[in-house]
Amino acid sequence: MAFLTHAVSFILVVVLCIQHSNAQSIPDRCRCPTTSVKASRWKYIEEFSVTAPRSRCKVTEIILTLKMTTKTNEQRCISPNIYQGEFLQECWNRINKDGKRATVKMVECGNPRNTTKEVDKATTAQQP
Repeated sequence: MAFLTHAVSFILVVVLCIQHSNAQSIPDRCRCPTTSVKASRWKYIEEFSVTAPRSRCKVTEIILTLKMTTKTNEQRCISPNIYQGEFLQECWNRINKDGKRATVKMVECGNPRNTTKEVDKATTAQQP
């Protein structure tokens, strides 16, 4: 009788473990089907997240959550190759070093207008 109790308990634990492992969510595709190459206005960005490339999505994804203008927060994907995308990636890497945060508030990044862009020296060469 004790063997039967142990066997039933073991089977129950195995079934629960299998169901728990099936419940984990692993994205099987990119969250951003298309990305915008047009920057969003800085003052409208509430928070953002950066997702590094992974096995099923080969690109870096930057997802902006815009401030509430309607009853829902609008989300928008931007290209990581534009200036705004590069700035947000730098901010993300600076603030989210341990990788535990899902999003970063825009106010944590500081004012992007106060940062200086590197200017290509070839275009700023003084003419004689």
